[in-house]
Amino acid sequence: MIEIYYKNNEIRNYESIAEIDYFPNDIFSIRFIDFSNSDLESISEKFGLDISSFSKKEDIEISSHYIESYDQLSLNFTIPNYSVVGSFEEKDIYILTKNDIVFTFLSSDIEDSLNRLTQFIYNFENTRFNNYHQLFLFQIGVISDYYADIVELISKKIKDLFQKTLKAKQFNENDLDYIAELRFNNLLIRESLSEFQRILLLLKKSYKSIDNSSTKINEEIYDLTVIADYLQYNFNRLDDLNGNINSKIELEQNKIFKILTIITVCISLPTLIVGIYGMNFNHMPELEWVLGYPIILLILLLSFIIPLIFFKNKKWF
Repeated sequence: MIEIYYKNNEIRNYESIAEIDYFPNDIFSIRFIDFSNSDLESISEKFGLDISSFSKKEDIEISSHYIESYDQLSLNFTIPNYSVVGSFEEKDIYILTKNDIVFTFLSSDIEDSLNRLTQFIYNFENTRFNNYHQLFLFQIGVISDYYADIVELISKKIKDLFQKTLKAKQFNENDLDYIAELRFNNLLIRESLSEFQRILLLLKKSYKSIDNSSTKINEEIYDLTVIADYLQYNFNRLDDLNGNINSKIELEQNKIFKILTIITVCISLPTLIVGIYGMNFNHMPELEWVLGYPIILLILLLSFIIPLIFFKNKKWF
C-alpha cells in the first residue's frame, strides 16, 4: 500500500504506483508499506530516487546508514518490533528526502505500531505542517517515542518476573530461558537505539542551518540517551534476577543433598549392624539368646531414629 500526505493535509491511499499522479509541489510525504523488491525499480524510476542504500543495510559502517548527496538524504536502520510469539523481530526502515518530500519505506506491522503510538500521544488529525522538514522531524520524534515504549514494555516484563521470583520457591530451565530471551530482546533494542543515535548526530550537522531543527534533534538525542540508561538498568536487573534464581536453585540443591546425607547416615548404622550379624562366625553369643531377634530389631530401629533426632535438633530438616 502507498500512503500520500498532501500539503493540504489530505491523506490518500493507493494500491499501486501506476495510480499516482506525481506532482512534487503538492506532496509532503509518501509512505510505501510492505513494498517488495520488485517495486523498488518502479519507485526509483517514477520518483527519481537513488535506492542504493537499500542494499547496504547489513553494513556496520554508519556511512552505509546515513548517505547525503546534493539532492537526496537517505537513512536506513533496523527497529525491533514486538511479534505475536512474544519476542522482538528486527524490521527495516528506510527514510529518504528528495524534492522537499519525505519518502518512507517500512513494513505493515511497524506502520501499525507507529500509528497506534501516534494516535495515543499526538493529536495527529489536527497537526499541521508548514514544510516537509517539520513532518520529517515529527517522524523522527515518533520513532524516539517508540523506543521509549518498547523499553518500557521490556522493563515491565522484568519487574513482573522479579516479583514472581521473590515469591516462587522452585525454578526450572524455562525460567532461565525466559531471562535469556529478555536479555536478547534488550540487546536488540540497544543495538538499534545506538544505530539511530549515530544517525541523529549526523542529521544534526546537516540540519543545523534550519530554524529550530537542530534544537529538536538535540531533544531527541537527549531522550534517546535517557532511554539508553534505562536499557542499562534492564541489563543490571536481569543480572540480579539471574543471580537470585541461581542462588535459590543452589539452596534447593543443598536441601536435597542434606536430605540425601541424612538418609544415608540413618541407613548406614542399621546396615552396619545387619552386616555384622550376617557374618558366619562360629562364636556369636547373641545368636543363642532367646530374645536376640527382637533385641536386634529394636537396636536397628533405634539406630535409625537416633540420627534422625540428632539432625532434627541441628535443624537440618
